[in-house]
Amino acid sequence: MTLDSTPESVTGARRHTVQVLQCWRAEGELSDAARLVVSELATNAVRARCGPNGFTLSLVLDEGSLLVQVGDQDPHPPRPRAAGPEATGGRGLHLVDELSSRWGYYHPTPHGKVVWAELPAGEHPADGPGTTGTTVVDAGHPCYPASPPSAEPCR
Repeated sequence: MTLDSTPESVTGARRHTVQVLQCWRAEGELSDAARLVVSELATNAVRARCGPNGFTLSLVLDEGSLLVQVGDQDPHPPRPRAAGPEATGGRGLHLVDELSSRWGYYHPTPHGKVVWAELPAGEHPADGPGTTGTTVVDAGHPCYPASPPSAEPCR
């Protein structure tokens, strides 16, 4: 899905994530972690405000993991910052790092980036005997792959 670069869109991205995971019957700890990761990545995308197109959100639930991807038009890589005890920001990527099994970014175009995080999901609850495949809610942008590059994550 594509959202405007406004603070209200971060709320919409979180709400969408929770609703999708409820539909996939993947709630509980995964939903809580995904909501926090989406919130942090979407907030960073809104702060980037590079370009008129807002940002994109993509969710992919596969065997054992949930892939969250947030794309924006800012080509600069995400950089974790040191945050002192009184700081009001600077902890978002540290939180993403703690909640995900791995994370990174890639450039789908010369003028943008996608930051991704892979969260351990355990057994896929919607899978039953005889079912296979991946459940995908994509950002609707054909050049965004459904999974991160195979290279080690950039941190």
